[in-house]
This record gives sequence, structure tokens and C-alpha cells, in this order.
Amino acid sequence: MSKIGFDIQNEFLPSFDKFKTMGNKRLMFLKLFNQEVSCDMKFSKDELKKAKKESLFDIFSNKILKNLQFPVYTQSFITRIDVETTNKVNSFLKKVNANPNFYSCSLKNSLEETKISTAVKLINILEDCNYSLYLDGEKIFKNFVVNKILKSSENREVNVNLDSIDIKSQEYLFKTKIFTFWEFIDSDKLEVDKHIKKAVDCIKTSEFNQVYLVYPKNENFDRHIQIKCDDLIKSDYMIKLIPYSMRSTLR
Repeated sequence: MSKIGFDIQNEFLPSFDKFKTMGNKRLMFLKLFNQEVSCDMKFSKDELKKAKKESLFDIFSNKILKNLQFPVYTQSFITRIDVETTNKVNSFLKKVNANPNFYSCSLKNSLEETKISTAVKLINILEDCNYSLYLDGEKIFKNFVVNKILKSSENREVNVNLDSIDIKSQEYLFKTKIFTFWEFIDSDKLEVDKHIKKAVDCIKTSEFNQVYLVYPKNENFDRHIQIKCDDLIKSDYMIKLIPYSMRSTLR
């Protein structure tokens, strides 16, 4: 499942490790969403608690509605009306069957200092895919790993590349290259030949002797696996498959 997300009626969320219940799956999704957006769009602790009982679409809708519930957004005879934004918001309100009192509101032209700008940004995100939202699994998993590494990167130089993460430590001679993959692999039925080849090619053609292939930890893959390759002449190399826990999103 390369993309995870939801539409008005359904939720498409992976089931693995501690993410078996819908509440935990939604919480993971919201935490991953938080890591990708600006502060004003992040979900608060109180909003995250709703993941146990409410659908993702309802949680997003309620956040948008909360940012619309201010008299300052109603029609004013002093400021000009932003017709495009007004139509966008009213269209959303009808879509989610919101309180009729919201309908046909007219929004002022200047939105810089109002919370409605946050509401509009969230509406735009949902509108992009016909009132649904999907996150790119490869991207969000890599960003999740990057953020965890950066938080614990004492005496280490961390460089984030397009498809990898490089770690250079002052204490160790080994330079580590990390490739992340949003795939749920099985230790007993490994099908990662392409990934291993990528690691081998990296060792052959670069300064990196240590390559980690990182995947989400799951019930079928919960221990490191070291890979040995006959076609590598270097004796001091290391290739490992790493199960990476995402349980911290539940805290």
C-alpha cells in the first residue's frame, strides 16, 4: 500500500505491528500528516484523541469547521468580499452537511490574521482529490526516519538526499547510507533482491561501506537481518535489513 488515506466514506490504512485497531491507524495517519504540514494545520492533542471514535474525514471536517466559527467571517459592509474563497467554503459546508447557519456566509477579503486561512488550506488539500486525502507512503516513512535520526544525531553529520540518508560519525570510521522503503516484508519470504542490489552497487561505487535497508517493523519482520554477498570484494562491508518501529506515533 504505497498510499494511505481516506475519502468521505472509506479509510485506507495499513494494518501492522501495533496498528491493528482503527484508532491506532488513524492516530498514526494524523501524526504523519502533522510532520508534513505547517504548525497552523497540525492537529492538537485534543484533536488527536478523537481518532478512537471518529473517522478521519470527520476529524478533518471538524477542524475546518472550528476555524470557521467566528463572527468576523460573516458579511461586512466595510471590507470587500472574497467571492472565490466564499464559494469554496460554502461548497465544503454543503458537502459535509454542516449546520445550515453556516451556509451562504460571505468572507472578508483580507485573511492574513484570521483562522479562516487555515480552514481554506485544509479545504484545498481535501479538494485536490475530490474531498479525499492520501499520503505518499515512501515519502512520509522516509521523513519519519529522518526526523528520528535528527533528534538523536549527536556527534554525527546527517545529510538527506533524494533517495537516501547519509550518516557520518566522528567516532566511527564507517560511513552509513540508509535507504528507506514503505514495504511490509516477511523475514521468512524475503523479496528484496532489487533493494539488496542497490546496496551492493552503493558499496561498490561510493565511500559507504555500511548500508542499511530500512522497512516498517511488523509482526513478520522484527529483527535485523545481515546480508552477505559473494560478489563484494571488500571484507569490511555491512548490509543490514532494519525493522524500524513507528510506535512513537501512538504517544
